[in-house]
Amino acid sequence: MKGIVNFASVLFLLLVITASSLVDADTGDHVAQVERHGFFGRLFSFGSDSEAEAERPKPAPKPVQTEPAGGKSSQLNGGSQVRIRPVADNTLALAKAPPASSFADPVDAYAILKRADESRGNLQGIAWKVEVESNEKGRKDSMLYDIKARGFNISGTNMAPPKSKGQKLLMLDNNMWFHKPGLSKPIPISLRQKLMGQASYGDVASTNYAEDYEATRLADETVDGAPCYVFDLKARNSHTTYDRIKYWVDKQRLVGVKADYYTLSGKRFKSANMNYGSTVMINGEARPFISQIAIFEELMSGDVTTLSMTKPQLTPLPDYIFNLNLFMK
Repeated sequence: MKGIVNFASVLFLLLVITASSLVDADTGDHVAQVERHGFFGRLFSFGSDSEAEAERPKPAPKPVQTEPAGGKSSQLNGGSQVRIRPVADNTLALAKAPPASSFADPVDAYAILKRADESRGNLQGIAWKVEVESNEKGRKDSMLYDIKARGFNISGTNMAPPKSKGQKLLMLDNNMWFHKPGLSKPIPISLRQKLMGQASYGDVASTNYAEDYEATRLADETVDGAPCYVFDLKARNSHTTYDRIKYWVDKQRLVGVKADYYTLSGKRFKSANMNYGSTVMINGEARPFISQIAIFEELMSGDVTTLSMTKPQLTPLPDYIFNLNLFMK
């Protein structure tokens, strides 16, 4: 009996020594298993291979790439790559064209517009006749003005019809006044105010697009077979006849041949075609001069207003012609 007790004591001592050595050799993962399976589980390696596999750290997931149709790829932090879907562009068609800097043949927009302005009356002393004819809904009206211009200053006197004869217009630095017999003083009016048909008061004046508008060059186009520069013109102030103009300038003659007129919101409300059947001598050079402007409303109803410019003559003009205090005389 005593021998059996001694044998059991020795066996227990061996078990304790073995367990102690296993605890010292175990890693952190094995320690977790001890907590789950207890002493005998550690001693006899209880636990399946699948559980041990679950204890191993898992590798990081591979980058995921998403590619919606028609997008632009971009690398994000963390290595994943996505494609960015482009946003729809609702900008006006005339503003979608590339800017002037993208063209191989850069041009001086200011110089081109200034030259074109000269062919529409912006000279140092010129006089001409302007007949305005409107055809709206089958009704025809007309009036005749005698126009004198020096730079962008305009003095106009109505010559016909008899009911309007003697009425006067004066424009100084984009400010315009109207006067007719019987008024004690001139009345300020807007360049945008309707004169007749589709024509505004500002349409009978010479243009100053080079100074009054910010120009962005658009893609070249052809008008009636003639290659043209195309400009998007945005008014620099509210004293202009139009807020925004798409303007075609003949490359060879450097004259404006077509215009689309837009509101501030980007709506086109009328357009115009220009002809240059007259000639004036400027610094010894024969230059084309505006002879007709046909203005059409956007609704394409067939209504048209025509401004016919005749008898242009370069002549010195005295200061009193553009004097507001002498305007009524």
